[in-house]
Amino acid sequence: MRLAIKSDFNDIKSLFYKHKEIFPHIRQDKLLHYIETGNCIYDNEVAITFNVYKRKVRIGNIVANKGDCILHQIVSKSGKASKTLQDFFKYINTKVYLTVRESNTKAIDFYLKNDMLKIGEIAWKNNTIPGKIFLYNATT
Repeated sequence: MRLAIKSDFNDIKSLFYKHKEIFPHIRQDKLLHYIETGNCIYDNEVAITFNVYKRKVRIGNIVANKGDCILHQIVSKSGKASKTLQDFFKYINTKVYLTVRESNTKAIDFYLKNDMLKIGEIAWKNNTIPGKIFLYNATT
């Protein structure tokens, strides 16, 4: 697993911009912050942004604990997203949560295929955009 470095920024940014319909909310300053704080993986032309919680946090109708991970985004150019995600699970070695729009069936199928369980519900924009919460439990 390789953490992204500043010189990877333009490559990672272009990955997200190629999928602007899925990631319209990605800001360059936030992406750079993930890289600078060691919260961005860039491996096999796959980018993963994440955080490890410093305290207990509510995600929709689920509670994540201190030390658990939230995967914010994963985007791939190479078609190696599954391998890189599996490597990420080993690297982070804790529970990994993520949220996804209910309408993003391609992503949902990908997460299910990669041993993640649908465990909860979430919604954005005053409950007008329904979503699902997924978990990968490294301890099981």
